[in-house]
Amino acid sequence: MKKLFTLLLSCMVVFGLSACTNNNKDTGQSNSTKQTDTPTQTEQSIDEAFYKDFKTALEERWKIEENDAELTTELYTRYVDTELKYLSKYEHKEDSFNNHEIGEAAEDYVEALVEGKQMAYLIDKDYTKWQHEYEDEVFEESTEAVYKLNTIKKITFENEENQKKFDRLVKYGEEYSKRDD
Repeated sequence: MKKLFTLLLSCMVVFGLSACTNNNKDTGQSNSTKQTDTPTQTEQSIDEAFYKDFKTALEERWKIEENDAELTTELYTRYVDTELKYLSKYEHKEDSFNNHEIGEAAEDYVEALVEGKQMAYLIDKDYTKWQHEYEDEVFEESTEAVYKLNTIKKITFENEENQKKFDRLVKYGEEYSKRDD
């Protein structure tokens, strides 16, 4: 059960990181001609920057995830800190986004990471309680945010395994969103 939960948690993180991708990384361009938020921008918008950072955060987390390791407070905290390294700058910045829906979903995702980190002590203390609270609060909120971000702008990964992890997170988020409607 712990391995399944760890896998689901890993998928959630992957999804979170992949949403921040920038499809122009090969050209080095920061301002896409496809971008429609503000056509006069000369710099990358916060919306595009978030997607790029989100994707990077997920990819970096997935690099360090230990699939067969038993989840501990220390391990989980390291995973979350890896994502927050890229995403904490977006905390409480919802109103700075050009697209309010992206800002709202970004804020929800970062808040879920912070909330998960705050309850991580329970992993070593009472794993069952942590798992229940994590699934009901953190996992649901974060995967719904991933689903919303992916709905607004399709997020793709070059690595097939990462894409599968992300797609699972999107699917969970879609199921939670439908349940809430």
